[in-house]
Amino acid sequence: MPFFRDIIGHPRALDILQSMLLSGEVPHALLFMGESGIGKRTVALTFAQALLCHDRSIPEEGSEGSIEPCNRCLSCQKLAGQNHPDFMILEPEGSTIKVEQIRALQDQIIYKPIDGPKRVILIDPADKMNAAAANSLLKTLEEPPAHAILILITSKPFSLPETILSRCQKISFYPLSLSQVETLLVERKGWSTHEARLVASLTGGDLGEALSLEIDSAREMESGLYSLVSEKTLSDYEVLFDVATAYSRDEEAMAQSLHYLAAWFRDVLVLQSVPDPSALDPSWLVYSWRHEEIRRWATRMNSHEVGSFLADIQEIHQAQVRNINRQLALETLLMQLRDKVLNQKQKASG
Repeated sequence: MPFFRDIIGHPRALDILQSMLLSGEVPHALLFMGESGIGKRTVALTFAQALLCHDRSIPEEGSEGSIEPCNRCLSCQKLAGQNHPDFMILEPEGSTIKVEQIRALQDQIIYKPIDGPKRVILIDPADKMNAAAANSLLKTLEEPPAHAILILITSKPFSLPETILSRCQKISFYPLSLSQVETLLVERKGWSTHEARLVASLTGGDLGEALSLEIDSAREMESGLYSLVSEKTLSDYEVLFDVATAYSRDEEAMAQSLHYLAAWFRDVLVLQSVPDPSALDPSWLVYSWRHEEIRRWATRMNSHEVGSFLADIQEIHQAQVRNINRQLALETLLMQLRDKVLNQKQKASG
């Protein structure tokens, strides 16, 4: 299990957790929020280990450093072996976290800790609780045992009931910047800057996914995603609907397509805000290798239209938790883009 000092990124979240460890004042319920795959669970596990450690290290006053678990004591060894009596992880059974799981948790949490000062429970992902489970957990959040700390982890806080959100201290996690991921990929994988930029852009700050993605797969992935905004796709109804079907086949593919579109039109806004091409730093663009294609899009839409389109993407992203018709939603987005391509062609021919 990593030390806090080994965790890359999340400085604000780590500062908050370090302050809690230093003061000894830890809320009974924490909500770790942020995109999937960016390290929330890793931080939660390290925090839990530090809470339960018998011999954690504390830097001297005025010196730099962080409070760290020792990784040697019996508590740390039990946690690493996944058999610590005061620590548990609640995960979905099947597709959801069920009310029976929450009730079993409540039966255990009432007892005082056996080996440490606290009982620590991770619920990951918390947004997988069904309605009955969330309602049952609310009772514990309203009257938590003094020795219990619950850490809820989610990439979809908007899907949790407001009654749950209001009873947790929220800690936000953010993806690593593209430049951070790019630098780490160059160091760890020995890739060129261009190769590292390609993978960093496609994985959106998810270092674990970036490290596992190979260059050939990344090139193939980007080529496929580019079809979402290519003139060839948008000029042909049949191709457009085929692409929409392919990239709305499941939640993961849909999320990937929405991420690509959001980053693409973010780049369009960047180009529109820098009218002098000589003043543009290529590193400002997520998809810098598609510079010319993005510039063409910057002539098809004004900044208000781009902002409205980005808002549509965000709305669809959030609506996925309500089981929207993904294919219809993506087809609607692509049809909007088709109109922009055709309008430009008509103006050019007229």
